[in-house]
Amino acid sequence: MKTRHVWYAGLVMCAVLFALARWDIFEHFEAKRSLAGYADRAAVVAGTVAGDPDRRATSLRVTLKVATINGQAASGNLLAMLPRETEVGYGDQIEVRGVIELPEAFETESGRVFDYPGYLRVRGISVVMQRTVLREHEPAGMTLLGPLFALKHSFEHSLEQTMGEPEVSLLEGMLLGERGGLSQDLLQVFVIAGLIHIVVLSGSNIALVAEGIFRLLGAVPRLPRRALYVAGFLAIVCFALMAGGGAATVRAVIMGSIAILARYLRRPQAALRALAVASITMIIWNPLVLWLDTGFILSVLATFGLITLAPYVETKLIRLPAWKTFNIRSIVATTLAVEVFILPALLYTSGVLSFVSVPINASVLPLVPLVMFFGFVAGVLGFLHPLLAFVPAVLAQFLLQLILWIAETAARLPFASVLVVPFPWWIAALVYVPLTAWAISVYRRSASPEPTN
Repeated sequence: MKTRHVWYAGLVMCAVLFALARWDIFEHFEAKRSLAGYADRAAVVAGTVAGDPDRRATSLRVTLKVATINGQAASGNLLAMLPRETEVGYGDQIEVRGVIELPEAFETESGRVFDYPGYLRVRGISVVMQRTVLREHEPAGMTLLGPLFALKHSFEHSLEQTMGEPEVSLLEGMLLGERGGLSQDLLQVFVIAGLIHIVVLSGSNIALVAEGIFRLLGAVPRLPRRALYVAGFLAIVCFALMAGGGAATVRAVIMGSIAILARYLRRPQAALRALAVASITMIIWNPLVLWLDTGFILSVLATFGLITLAPYVETKLIRLPAWKTFNIRSIVATTLAVEVFILPALLYTSGVLSFVSVPINASVLPLVPLVMFFGFVAGVLGFLHPLLAFVPAVLAQFLLQLILWIAETAARLPFASVLVVPFPWWIAALVYVPLTAWAISVYRRSASPEPTN
């Protein structure tokens, strides 16, 4: 066995042993932080607002890091549903009253059971308070994330001053990871059309933004290649900061950066190693993401498919145009590679099999960097005056309307999608055994050798 392989095996073994030790520690502290023992009773809860409050159509969802319950010391996180017009922010000290309840799983429109307790558990939340009354509120002092969240809300307000609904909510989803303003019907349209991934700030969105910057700056004569990489990664950092730097945003930044590493540095082997290191690190930090965080699983699968399958698929699409400023071949190859590799997991989680996903993605994905660019410029200029943001806002709104029209038209097509009957998780896992073996096989055949510098 090669020395390099021995080192890899040793690193993997160390990671597994460390993860097992971390799991014991994690379970111990998670049990100590659980508030399940307070369920089914009215209580007055005091604590600190942890994270950015999520404003939905009818409520404001606040994650509360609990300090006391009915005057007695307690430890854990609670999700409080406050009236939508309530004004609280990250780091504020608040006291609320309501009935503490255990979260319950529920059935989705596709017949799948959504594990809501697991969804909250991976975020460190053990109980909820549905109808919450705010009793006391003390604004936060200076915090690290507070200014970032304040900047994000100011940016949202700037966008809302220049655009209407539902376009502005869709843009906020793309730029900031906020989709609370989108109706369930519209979200279902994006699911059927296979476009739900563009509604949130994801690794694919970030990669698209960086790609748009690369192509724009690539037209500048004699611009060093290194400058392209620096510009792309600076753009990623800007979007991460604007989105508030939450856990999902950090994950999107990591996955998007790895995708760029594979595609533009022409080092797919380095990208695969980076993906492995990033995935193992996230699992060690929070072991629950491995089976309770659908977003994490889909991000890893999509990035793996992009690295291993996209170059191979692109070689089979030689009849499609590959213009420098509008590479249809690359867009379709990327879409196919990602769709193929996440399909079993998507069918297990959502139950929706879209037959229009590939052509619709090929039509919409070239528009996404333009939408995000014009939307970002409109938001920034809107800080100064709404009139300054008029032109980029009109362009962004037009493109958003076009995306909405494409998605809604696709969703109305006969046989655009079908519902797949629920099946056990292990069937999806078994499908990934030959699929992964095939992906690695074609990757080895199509991957170019790494630079030896």
